Amino acid sequence: MLSKRGMFYMLLAGALIGGMWYSTRLLPSLTKGVQTMRKGCGPKSPESFDTFLPRYQSDRMFANARTTDPLEKVLNGAEGPATTMVPRTEYRSQELLGDIVKRHGSAVRREGGNAEVEAGPVTYRFRLQGGCWELWQAES
Repeated sequence: MLSKRGMFYMLLAGALIGGMWYSTRLLPSLTKGVQTMRKGCGPKSPESFDTFLPRYQSDRMFANARTTDPLEKVLNGAEGPATTMVPRTEYRSQELLGDIVKRHGSAVRREGGNAEVEAGPVTYRFRLQGGCWELWQAES
């Protein structure tokens, strides 16, 4: 039977080994999507919105990587607009923008490093950050 001190050292060793696995195996795989999704753009070669949008509308991993965390959500109500910040864990499995556009149609407006896509009752706002497009706000 192990003493309390022996059990403590065993738990400590397990935590250290688990922490090393987490930092060397799990973290890189979790951030891989964000890193690989920013490869084709940058300040020296800004991304074209016309190239970005079709991929954003159809590829969930790409869309999640190119949506700010947290996403700003604006709800226009009777008392005026209310803004909330939505973490990635809540929006990552939402319906793809492409599916919403198929149902409601869309209108796209661009001005400089900003773009808006109106699809149904929601306006999606994109911005060019460091040469890469990202969704930063949804307003309904």
